[in-house]
Amino acid sequence: MNARIINVNAASFGLDAKFDGIVNQFLASEVGESGWTWRDAMEATIERGDVVDIAATPLMRFLQSRVSKGWTWQAAIEASIDAGHQVDLAELPLAAFASDQSVADEEAAESDANEMVADTGWTWGDAIAMRDECRRESIHFGRRRRLH
Repeated sequence: MNARIINVNAASFGLDAKFDGIVNQFLASEVGESGWTWRDAMEATIERGDVVDIAATPLMRFLQSRVSKGWTWQAAIEASIDAGHQVDLAELPLAAFASDQSVADEEAAESDANEMVADTGWTWGDAIAMRDECRRESIHFGRRRRLH
């Protein structure tokens, strides 16, 4: 096995090195209730050869959100660091922001699922089960089922 050293830091997020402390705090935090840290998850993704969508991480969505008129959290934190202040991610509302985003994502997914049932009469589970059945038939019998 070819071991590579993977270093995820502020530069990986497209941020200045002054954000290293904040990025390291984020990377040490747990991904939901998975038992994985963000660093572990990102490094495993990179090791597999997949690409991490940095912009989709809670940290980057938080940094791009508005703290007040004309100020993103990123700009406010950068100004604070430039002024010589220590910034602790635990003191910022990232957890509340991520929780709000999670609820919004769940509501959107539920809305999409309801729309699929209304449009097709199929649930996501039914569609996935049918896809799996078609794949099994194709593998075992060398044919594909046509859905009409």
